[in-house]
Amino acid sequence: MAHDTVILVFAKAPVEGKVNTRLIPDIGVQAATQLQSDFIHQRLIMLTQAKLGDVMLMCAPDDKQNFFLKCKQKYSIKLRKQSDGNLGERMMNGVREALTRYQYCIVIGTDAPALEAYIIQQAIEVLRDKVNVVFVPAEDGGYVLVGMQQNHDALFQDINWGTTEVMQQSRDRLKEKNISYKALETCWDVDRLEDYQRYLEYTKM
Repeated sequence: MAHDTVILVFAKAPVEGKVNTRLIPDIGVQAATQLQSDFIHQRLIMLTQAKLGDVMLMCAPDDKQNFFLKCKQKYSIKLRKQSDGNLGERMMNGVREALTRYQYCIVIGTDAPALEAYIIQQAIEVLRDKVNVVFVPAEDGGYVLVGMQQNHDALFQDINWGTTEVMQQSRDRLKEKNISYKALETCWDVDRLEDYQRYLEYTKM
């Protein structure tokens, strides 16, 4: 296990009506809630088996949720409460704290099932090759992974989170600051009904 690396997994607790809300009209509240639980377990299984680095589950609304406490019992992970603020502020604060103790920090969510361990390994290797920032772009214009070896606050500020502009705005921000970065192969995530259907097919493979 690489103890110079931490992987922050940002996750919402699977609370009915609070997760995968864009999917609820199509698949219903129960299926959307179960999907969130499955996503988190799949990510934690993959990461703890791959032993790419320490795994920290960044919990919302807090790290006292029964679901998260059970995850900690089951997997070799640490729990942290997400900070307040928008997604950018929460990621920025998580990365800033992580990089006081680790050399490399990878940030992922839970809704990109095709983000396999070998891709995360590639991202870590990019950082070890002295590139400042690494991304795995999402097909919808966002990204499913960002990694860095020092905190770049500009990357998390004034970004239109949840839109198709996130990846391009992030590239523009890094170019303005003359910060080196590399984007790996694009990955898909689960936001809409067609993504959910793709996920169901993917899990059968």
